[in-house]
Amino acid sequence: MTAYDGTGGASPDRNGSGEGWVDPRWVEQVLLAPPSVGMVRLVCVDGPAGSGKTTLATALAARLEQTFGDVAVVHGDEVYEGWPVVVGTRDRVEAFARLADRLDGWLLQRWRHGYDGEHPRWDWHARQWSESTVLVPPVPVVILEGVGLASRTLRAHAVLSVWIDADDDVRLARVLARDGESLRAEMLTWQRDESAWHLLDETAEGCDVRRRT
Repeated sequence: MTAYDGTGGASPDRNGSGEGWVDPRWVEQVLLAPPSVGMVRLVCVDGPAGSGKTTLATALAARLEQTFGDVAVVHGDEVYEGWPVVVGTRDRVEAFARLADRLDGWLLQRWRHGYDGEHPRWDWHARQWSESTVLVPPVPVVILEGVGLASRTLRAHAVLSVWIDADDDVRLARVLARDGESLRAEMLTWQRDESAWHLLDETAEGCDVRRRT
């Protein structure tokens, strides 16, 4: 796939919906692609915390639903095992690599055989996996969005992979406005670790398209 940047072409996001961030060429790329995992066209959205991944994924899903009807979105916050991402790993960099393996087993392997994917859902308040799981059937398009969800292992199977970014201070301000000032120390550590992972994985360079917000 030909990579093209969206560093300066985004329309203003006046209503906060992210609609202006979605390049029509991205939609066309998904429309023209055959299924990539069983009957699923996989789309991956990655970038550092506070860059706008969830907003972009939601807007992209809305655009794709106009053609495909059913579009599922899997959020990183639901599949991380709390702040460590994967408990028992040496550090978060290793954890992001292990996360890709988990998602392959929970979702992609099952879609390849025509079954519903299923993943546990982390309860951030109880600090444990929820008793209920999330079913992700093999609908025409599934979007994975979150830090580590366009890793090399996953984006290799995607019909579209998107890297989204913003300035460090902007991203931190967004996260603290959303989740509270008490998370500042944790977020500074998270930013360091996600940056190390993205450099190791070459996520930004490996994605098909890029957007700054």
